[in-house]
Amino acid sequence: MYIAGERVAGLKAVKTLSTAICTVAVIGAVTKGLAQDSEFQDVSPNVSVSERFADIHGADGLRSGGFLLFPSLSISEVYDDNVFSEPEATGPVDDFLTDVSGRLRARSDWSRHGIEASARVRRLQFHEQRRESNTEYAFAGNGFLNLGARSRFLAGAGYRRASEPRSATQTVAGSNEPVRFSTTTANADFDLLHTRFREQFGVSYRKDDFDDALVASALVDQDFRDRDIYSAYYRQSFRFRPTIAVFAEASGEIQEYDTVQPGVGALQDSTSYRVSGGVAADINKVARGEIALGYQNRDYDDPVFTDVSGFSVEAGVEYFLSDLTTVTVNADRSIRDTAVPGVAGFYSTGGDVTIEHELFRPLLLVASAAYREDDFRGIDRKDDILSFAVGADYAFRPEAILSVRYTHLDVGSDGLAARAPFTDNVIRFGIELRL
Repeated sequence: MYIAGERVAGLKAVKTLSTAICTVAVIGAVTKGLAQDSEFQDVSPNVSVSERFADIHGADGLRSGGFLLFPSLSISEVYDDNVFSEPEATGPVDDFLTDVSGRLRARSDWSRHGIEASARVRRLQFHEQRRESNTEYAFAGNGFLNLGARSRFLAGAGYRRASEPRSATQTVAGSNEPVRFSTTTANADFDLLHTRFREQFGVSYRKDDFDDALVASALVDQDFRDRDIYSAYYRQSFRFRPTIAVFAEASGEIQEYDTVQPGVGALQDSTSYRVSGGVAADINKVARGEIALGYQNRDYDDPVFTDVSGFSVEAGVEYFLSDLTTVTVNADRSIRDTAVPGVAGFYSTGGDVTIEHELFRPLLLVASAAYREDDFRGIDRKDDILSFAVGADYAFRPEAILSVRYTHLDVGSDGLAARAPFTDNVIRFGIELRL
């Protein structure tokens, strides 16, 4: 059996191999999808607290022919005590900002095939540091086509225009405004079932395009960060028990950069591969998720850059402590690219824990903690990133949810090429309206 909401495996390959743009965001949101991408989603009796909360208080949608439309609007007031991610010694600048986001999602209501499209626009308006204000927007579409009873073709594409956060590892320090960028993605995948065996394979494409940065009155070229990423993967699974399967996966990637890195005179072009294997399980009222271990390698075409290789980890497990509490644990160790001068890649190793508790039907409590270590190759630098967050969602009406969040971020760095350490505290209070 298939489930219409199952995450496309090709998107999983993109997530694993691509460079994270927002490198100091809370890690939980990045890897949480892995725990839900089980081989048994179509027969799983398990439902996490957040899933049940979303189902109960989710929007019914507006019907238009064979489609359901889901419009939503969220408005938040945010306080940030370190807008520019500066160290304590320089006197961090704080500010209030208004975060307004509107989204429209359209989903087909067909029985055998399906398509979905979405559009989103977001405005971040700072009250005092007006140069930090920016508008983001994104478009995405995906669909699936059943090719008989046991095979399916999936495809998707998307475009996003946004600004790089000041806390990002590779952003331009001291720029007058946040660096703008655009990302274009596309993927095509096949999913085939053979009784106890399952095959998944596909290809994907991604293009990153960064605008130049302005520091004082000088223009800092960012074309060396523009790149095209081509990737492919193959996954074979064997379900030897109704709720337990083992799998093996291989993936490869080619990265092509537009121009040479300044001060180095070399392109960051590279080829990489990853081979891994693991187990997926879905045990009723206990846990569900995947754990995969493997080996990965990235070779850079120009010898000026240090190649990166080593073992890889990708794991996501949801533990159902009770009907009212879900604990999610994620772990990841992967190779990422960076725009730090003289460096092409680094190893990122991290994990996070999230606890969700339904205090009563309309009130959801959430707490999370995350840690990541970025080990740069070719220079003496190692970053330690620690974050935690607490918050609550309250559905005072079926179509309206109030939310409050507090997030703390602590970035430290060691080595001769270390970055300046900083801390950041953010308080957010908002409301989301959905139909």
